[in-house]
Amino acid sequence: MKILFWMFIGFDKQATSEHLLSAAIEQLCIVGHSVHIIQKNTGGPQPLIPEKLSKYSVTTDAIPFQAADKGNLIARYLTELKYIKSCKKYFSSDYDAVFIQSTTVAGFAVRAVRKKMPKTKITFNVQDIFPYNAVFGGKLKKESLVFKVLAAVQRYGCNHADHIITISEDMKDTLVADGVEASKVEVVYNWSYQDELYENVDLMPVSHMFNQNFFNVVYAGNIGVMQNVDILIEAAKLMKDDKSVWFHIIGNGVYKEKLEAKARKYGITNISFWPMQPPELAPAIYSAADVNVIPLVKDVFRTALPSKTATCFACGKPVVFAIGKESKFGQKVMNETGCPVVESDDAKELADAIKAVKQGKVECKTAEFFKKNMSISANSRKYAEIIIGD
Repeated sequence: MKILFWMFIGFDKQATSEHLLSAAIEQLCIVGHSVHIIQKNTGGPQPLIPEKLSKYSVTTDAIPFQAADKGNLIARYLTELKYIKSCKKYFSSDYDAVFIQSTTVAGFAVRAVRKKMPKTKITFNVQDIFPYNAVFGGKLKKESLVFKVLAAVQRYGCNHADHIITISEDMKDTLVADGVEASKVEVVYNWSYQDELYENVDLMPVSHMFNQNFFNVVYAGNIGVMQNVDILIEAAKLMKDDKSVWFHIIGNGVYKEKLEAKARKYGITNISFWPMQPPELAPAIYSAADVNVIPLVKDVFRTALPSKTATCFACGKPVVFAIGKESKFGQKVMNETGCPVVESDDAKELADAIKAVKQGKVECKTAEFFKKNMSISANSRKYAEIIIGD
């Protein structure tokens, strides 16, 4: 089969979904299909076809793309529409199947494909659910006309795709509640960078960050609206007198300076803020932690699941999820691993969970969950099977 892989990022720059996309493409190639990629060319230093894919029959068209300001929702939306317009000339009815990467302009993307390739199978990947995530992040009001229009566009994209791949049971429930047919939605968890657990990881590259004489509590990732790193600062405030504990906030984002200012205001001295680290250091960072914390803004579990979850689990260290106890994914994790799941807005509950891990009252069997649910080979193979279809 001839597969079109339509991306809304570019391989030329590192991104959290890069390893997911390349693994899915590789699986399609392994079983004998040819893949053509349409992607953004943002002027980054990396090759447009990753080295691991260069041995296969993978080709690409790269569209010059200038990103809009991250804080400007309207400008970002318009640049995505412009990108779709630029891609249309590369469409062909020769393709047997099309994979569309998660995007805020799904309706326009699916419509563009359907117009040029009416009989081609379309698989749409939903990594987060727009515009609901914008509502939970405080950027839109659900009762607004803008939300209703944007939601209708996304709903059109989901309803006119043949298959939907999303990444948690909670997100499937949100899509179905929004009118998407349940039978076309498949849940496939995101994976890490390898099938194997991260054992005997070299911690030397991050040794300047972590003093192993402390109990190290780690958040690593974006520091923006959706991540709710603020709750970790509030928990650190409650634990600031415990000098055996050290908090680490690793990453960049629009709220980092505010969090640093809040930590100073609270007089928290057992905390460090670090810049975003290269993705290849993620296993070392999560392995050096005594506990990793994954927080989200209230109810965001319904529209997103942090991609770092798989790598945290593969490192075999305890994880505390501050995502909300109603989350089906959270309940599954809690039942199968023993990892604590607390409310998104309860700092005391988070602090108590961290203390329980520190005191050895909680055993987190994250490695077993990873091997069972987050294998790169098994899950990328599921992607390939869905894309190819019946």
